[in-house]
Amino acid sequence: MRRDTLRQLLKAHREGRVLVRALDMESGDEQVIDPQTDHSPLGHAAAAAVKSGAAGRTRVQDRDWFFSVYGAPDEIVIVGAVHIAQALAALASAAGYRVRVIDPRTAYATDARFPGVTLQRLWPDEALRERPLGARSALVALAHDPKLDDAALALALRSPAFYVGALGSTRTHMRRLARLDAAGLGPKELSRIHGPVGLAIGARSPTEIAIAIMAELVQTRRAPRRPRIAAILLAAGRSTRMGANKLALPFKGKPLVRHAADAVLAAGLDPVIVVTGHEPETVHEALAGTPARFVHNASHAEGLSTSLRAGIRAVPTDRDGTLVLLGDMPNITPELIKQLMCAFDPSQGRTICVATAGGVRGHPVLWDRRFFTEMENLTGDAGAKSLMASHADQVWEVHSDTDAPLADIDTPEALERYSR
Repeated sequence: MRRDTLRQLLKAHREGRVLVRALDMESGDEQVIDPQTDHSPLGHAAAAAVKSGAAGRTRVQDRDWFFSVYGAPDEIVIVGAVHIAQALAALASAAGYRVRVIDPRTAYATDARFPGVTLQRLWPDEALRERPLGARSALVALAHDPKLDDAALALALRSPAFYVGALGSTRTHMRRLARLDAAGLGPKELSRIHGPVGLAIGARSPTEIAIAIMAELVQTRRAPRRPRIAAILLAAGRSTRMGANKLALPFKGKPLVRHAADAVLAAGLDPVIVVTGHEPETVHEALAGTPARFVHNASHAEGLSTSLRAGIRAVPTDRDGTLVLLGDMPNITPELIKQLMCAFDPSQGRTICVATAGGVRGHPVLWDRRFFTEMENLTGDAGAKSLMASHADQVWEVHSDTDAPLADIDTPEALERYSR
């Protein structure tokens, strides 16, 4: 290890920051990566190493790297020096976490009740400004008092903390969300709260509730999470070359658009957002009985970009990305869509996954949500494929054995040819 690398790691440790040392297995070169600020493919892979909490070897952009994670242990910040907090502090300490308890009520926050635990006998906003939460921090609000819990949650939801939980029933949590919403926190921030806190294991006693909280926290920290992907099915066109709304025309026993919708539903994408424009009632009828969500684009005549914008705005804030598919591509299969989903891996720099046939890029395309703003800013009849050139290093091609990614049906002749 180089001397300057050691200095960087020691400095980060003193500051409570996490760094990753990346060693090139072939050349022996090393880099020090801050996963909070480095958004390159190597930085995303380093962030995944931090999440796993273990050193290991990985391949990034055709090079083998060995990642070592350096920094202070994960931290659990408990708001409210209550009975559950006593049990949780003991469990967390035994699991190797740093623990601190925040509570201005000195009768509760005592050394006798929390032996060996760092106590901040301050109001949560003062305590968290004095010692801010970092990427390896978890905050659990247990005070059951909005004056304490809400202030802590508001700061935690705007921090890089990896876990934010709050005690209370479902009804209590709904009231809490309403208060935080009124305080200016948006849906994306509020969706981060684990509430009611802990895994649903039927816990009742303080110790059982603490076990449920620790289980959920460890699950969040360690267990791999499959990306949550929505689908946008573009079905707004006028079908001028077909002479009728092609999406409703029969194709192998069901309406043309039903094939694309059934493929994304079978692949498990959720939600499936269908963007309508021309003759929306016809598309609604063709997809009757499916769980698809419909979004009408009144500006569909202004070009494809307007339908894409309408779809993007309907994607829930907790989805990691979206698959974009055209409604007139009936030969797309669930298997091809699943291949795109398997290829999608932001930690490896695969944030745009596109289906190809014969070396030509087509549809569907799976986009990481980091591109949503750029997609919303497109104009005219241009689709999002124009963004691929700007982010060429993030594109991953998934090859199809058929011409399905290129086979859209625009004319009666094409409909007849593909119906055979």
